[in-house]
Amino acid sequence: MQEFLEHAVSLSLIGKCVAAIIGIFLIHTTFRVLEQMLPRRFGRADARYKVRKFLAFSGYVSILFFLAILFEDRLGRLSFAFGIVGAGMAVALQDVLASIAGAFSIGFSKLYTLGDRIQIGDTRGDVIDIGLLRTTLMETGNWVSRDLYNGRIVRIPNSAVLKGPVFNYSQGFRFIWDEIKVLFTATSDCKLAREMLLRVAKEAIAGYLREAQTSWKAISDNYRSANPPLEPTVALVVNAGSLEFTVSYVIDYTKRTAMQDQLFTKIVEEIARSEGRLEWARSATAIFEPGRGPRGHTPGVTEWREPGSGTV
Repeated sequence: MQEFLEHAVSLSLIGKCVAAIIGIFLIHTTFRVLEQMLPRRFGRADARYKVRKFLAFSGYVSILFFLAILFEDRLGRLSFAFGIVGAGMAVALQDVLASIAGAFSIGFSKLYTLGDRIQIGDTRGDVIDIGLLRTTLMETGNWVSRDLYNGRIVRIPNSAVLKGPVFNYSQGFRFIWDEIKVLFTATSDCKLAREMLLRVAKEAIAGYLREAQTSWKAISDNYRSANPPLEPTVALVVNAGSLEFTVSYVIDYTKRTAMQDQLFTKIVEEIARSEGRLEWARSATAIFEPGRGPRGHTPGVTEWREPGSGTV
């Protein structure tokens, strides 16, 4: 091995360039084979992922080490040229360098890890890969409910974590506060409505309320924060002559849509059993255009639109 290295160092510049190409090809091929074979010996998916990442990083380091040895006798003479070229590349590749710095920030600061649900800018999803230049997310939300996958793979430059906030749903407190709004007519039994909504919400979150309390205690031990109520709350406002109740509760960030479905299903059943004491309020608005009657209709005929829907 020592003789091979001495022979490689003694080559001419052209010979070293050819040796560099051959060496890079052999090192790259070797580590590619290792990346395909070694991870199969590990059963857990996260272990296989870490092995592949370690081998990829080791391959890059090996190539740099090989080139440093091969061109060792010329590095001193080329240092000035490398300095000028390096300064130019630093300007031209500032975004790439910022992404590399972002990758180190992600690793050392533990902004997020594989499997975390995060939001960077307007993009939200689960982290499925953290590379040297980009973080890959399985996107959630957009045209579907916020905690459901929409099928898109998103790659975000790591430099984004240095330029704006990073929201992490998974670290520390895994729960979020969510709410639903329920409208009853003004003649509905206000006291019965409040009691029913509070009971339904407590029954819905009873299975994981203790877990949420334990999780919040861990947060309060590590950070200076107030202790908010984790029990469901119900608030009432009068909106356009209707009783508008807001039910607030904590929920696992992955189960927001499922919880809303569970709550509304139970509320519908309770209203049906109320014997008329609770009635849904129907809120609608008319759409008018200046100088005309309702849009698309003759004067005197009202076009109704339900809130949050298209024209009826």
